[in-house]
Amino acid sequence: MIRAPLALVLAIAVGVLALNTALAEEPTATVQIVPDSELTVGDPVEVRITLTHEAGDRVLTEGAVVQMGGMEPSAPLITEISPTETLIVFQTRSFATGTFEVELPSIALQLADQSLTEVSLRPLSISVTSVLTDESEPRPLTGPDLLEGQERTFTPWIVAIIGIAAGFILARVIRQRRRAAVAVGPTAEPAAPTSVRPALEMDGALEAAEQCRQLATAVRVRLAAEWSLPASALTSSEIGPALAAAGAPGVVALRTTRLLEACDRVQFGGEQPTQERLRGYLQLAEAIWSDGSNGVGS
Repeated sequence: MIRAPLALVLAIAVGVLALNTALAEEPTATVQIVPDSELTVGDPVEVRITLTHEAGDRVLTEGAVVQMGGMEPSAPLITEISPTETLIVFQTRSFATGTFEVELPSIALQLADQSLTEVSLRPLSISVTSVLTDESEPRPLTGPDLLEGQERTFTPWIVAIIGIAAGFILARVIRQRRRAAVAVGPTAEPAAPTSVRPALEMDGALEAAEQCRQLATAVRVRLAAEWSLPASALTSSEIGPALAAAGAPGVVALRTTRLLEACDRVQFGGEQPTQERLRGYLQLAEAIWSDGSNGVGS
């Protein structure tokens, strides 16, 4: 038979445990869009979810690609800020204009007692405008890479490194071209078009991959002539650093990389963009054209 004091202690312990369980805070989430305004076609945007929970809880939502309405699909990047706070980031962008309703997935949590729970998130709206203003001048570049004092664009020391790397690349390309010229005779780069519309007008009757190929080629040839770069030798990831090393504005290098990578996903990754998204590619190309002039052939 349990003595009265021991029974009392057990009852108090059970009561305290029940009270702690009752007082445990439910997981909560706050959502932030970065940047929260002035987004244009092609600008990166981050949906940041800060989840507050009990120590020992673990976020399970990771890896799976999430469809985000009119924005590009994204997989979550999960960072533990503290034992009771987790940051979940969806990196996305849009190549179409309009206001998009984004349905966010529920966040799955495994609690310390191994049970599971979910935190539901409300839909949010993201507005995207044209790259070009009414005067056909490009809007200022926005996006997470230009916020919070974190200049991820081409700072002087990065430009120096890029310049060295680009120099090696260009020297190698020149050597290869000289050898090829000896073997097959001289060849000429295509002449850069002198106006944007004839070069970049997209034929809706063509397949999306062919439209993107023609658009990317026109932009490459134009920038090659403007900044003395080999038109066909640089990949989508190489041409941005090469432009920066040649002295092109950082905004041109960034927008060029965005556009060519998007075109690559259509040409080689099997993406099937809508006509509205293809028009967004054209807008981005026109902004590159407006920003990227070096006074050559204008």
